[in-house]
Amino acid sequence: MKKLLNKLKRKKQSAIQGNNTGSQLRITNETVAEHRERILAGGRKFKYPLQYPKHRIVAITIVLVLLLGISLMGIITWQLYGAQNTGKFIHRITEVIPVPVAEVEGQMVRYNNYLLELRSALHYLSTKEAVNFSSDDGKRQLDYQKRLALNKAIESAYIQKLAKEQSVQITKQELEEFIEREIKNNSLGVTEDVYRQVIKDYYDWSFDDYRESVKKQLLRKKIVAKVDIDGRQKIQSLLNSVQQGSDFSELAKQHSEDQLSKASGGDIGFVDKNADDPNELIKVAEALQPNQVSDVIEGVDGFYLIKLMEKRESNIHFIKLFVSYKTITQKLEELRKNNKIKEYINVPETVSSTNRQ
Repeated sequence: MKKLLNKLKRKKQSAIQGNNTGSQLRITNETVAEHRERILAGGRKFKYPLQYPKHRIVAITIVLVLLLGISLMGIITWQLYGAQNTGKFIHRITEVIPVPVAEVEGQMVRYNNYLLELRSALHYLSTKEAVNFSSDDGKRQLDYQKRLALNKAIESAYIQKLAKEQSVQITKQELEEFIEREIKNNSLGVTEDVYRQVIKDYYDWSFDDYRESVKKQLLRKKIVAKVDIDGRQKIQSLLNSVQQGSDFSELAKQHSEDQLSKASGGDIGFVDKNADDPNELIKVAEALQPNQVSDVIEGVDGFYLIKLMEKRESNIHFIKLFVSYKTITQKLEELRKNNKIKEYINVPETVSSTNRQ
């Protein structure tokens, strides 16, 4: 009986404690803050302790970004110098990132200048002449074009170096006036919009690419004429001989540096006034009178003298005397012999370093 009474007493005490606990769990205005803290405290043990390893997360993030950057640069470097990728995407990357393809006497030769030349040549050959660069002949063509493009890029960088040293530049006005004349007097007789489309179609160039190419050509023309002192002295001496009564044709046969002039005494017959005129010989001839001899003309490839024979409505007849530019070519050959030209891609020496397309 006594045991039964003790058991009932314990049950009663347990029930009272349970009621007290239940009353403590009730949420009231007075106990809401305490209840909230109890709940948050229970959840804190599951919370990721960010406040503790923040510096580790930052460090890991920086390492991952660096690894990604290094991997990306490794891929780009392989595409440029290993695979020699000539795709448009790689070309655009080299326009943004000034990476070298070669070096000439300490002057960097930019990879994008090489690709600009090469891509235009490959586009023309593949679309207009249907050259298959996967064939044996196509692979030889590809090597040939790579060498030409690299030689041009090296020469262009050297020209820029000389231009900087001698404070020679092409002004925006000179550039725009030349392009305007080219568009206005083009042999195709097309509008500016069509002219732009032809450039895109034939060379895969934007008009900005074309403008940059023209600027390089004009700068080259200025520099090679300025530094070629021996050639200038020779052409000036020949002009003096003509002015003193020497026969122009005989001088052309003896001293002109192109085989056609040597054979014909410089006589090229009648030329259409709308023919391509990169050296502006037709333009100069039109300003002369019959039997009159021009002053020294600084052409793209050398110095010229011309003598007007006859003018007609649509064509013109003159004879010419030509002395080629040699100084730049000789200087580049000397730099190669002295190992002052370094190439960073493997391009076969399928053409001479002095050849131009």
